[in-house]
Amino acid sequence: MRLEHPVVRAAALAGCLGLLLAVYFAIARPWFRRWGATDAEVSMALPGDEIVPAATSRETRAITIASPARYVWPWLAQIGQDRAGFYSYQVLENLVGCEMPNVEWLDARLQHWQVGDKLWMYPPRKAGGIGFAALKVFEPGRALGFATRAMAAPATASPDGSWSFVVEPIDGVSSRLLFRGRAIGPLHSFAAVFNVAVFEPVHFAMERRTMEGIKALAEGRKPSAVRDGVQVALWAILFVAFVVSGALVLAGRNVGHHLVTFTAAGLLFQLLTLTQPSPFIGIALLLATVRPHALLRSYRRVTGGTVDEWSGREVRR
Repeated sequence: MRLEHPVVRAAALAGCLGLLLAVYFAIARPWFRRWGATDAEVSMALPGDEIVPAATSRETRAITIASPARYVWPWLAQIGQDRAGFYSYQVLENLVGCEMPNVEWLDARLQHWQVGDKLWMYPPRKAGGIGFAALKVFEPGRALGFATRAMAAPATASPDGSWSFVVEPIDGVSSRLLFRGRAIGPLHSFAAVFNVAVFEPVHFAMERRTMEGIKALAEGRKPSAVRDGVQVALWAILFVAFVVSGALVLAGRNVGHHLVTFTAAGLLFQLLTLTQPSPFIGIALLLATVRPHALLRSYRRVTGGTVDEWSGREVRR
């Protein structure tokens, strides 16, 4: 059977999706679960590990900051939705209703912690007040260790994970910032699939930006909101291209071409969201591989219009 047959098209699309998943599980996921961390840091005990001593999964990420630990700590200590925010992609945080502040200056009033305090990730008045992690381990100037619960679990549920932030001095002028997540698991059923395939990469993309935001501020630089906006726009374009090209394959339109676009958009989406290169590199890769205008032209043809090859304007039938 040829690609024009619906069953063959669906099988080919499933094969391409399988290739994308293979790349994710074999290369991307092992890499981002220990992003920036050395073998010693991955295996070493950190404050907060005792929150869930029977944890069966662990992620450790680290970044070097050209600033003494005593200068890094105040920025870290301000983290939280009710404090200075998370120094991450604010547009994405607010898109899901986080109402995240973006405080890019030090404020001593936001830096006080004691065991039992809550790290708010979502406004307290929303979602029944479950959007927090409770501080269980506190080493002033060095570590914050929070107990976490499964997604959507009630606020009274017992913790089944931990999220810890640690600042370790290297010398008098530099330090290491480490983030570690631990959990009891693995989960089963749909929750496990969602956690591994969706939550983990999204969490990494946001957490990486948090760590890089703290690094920039501690080194005396301001993170670029324009750069963040361009990054998010590129991700959105690639996601739309991925979905649209898949739909066009199933619709039987230029199947071979759109299978290539589907695969390229999926691979590039992984690359740009996880490695977060310069937006200039991202734009160049997008234009070279996905060709959004050609994809839009095909989509418009399917939905009842054509596009003039020379002017690019849509012409309705």
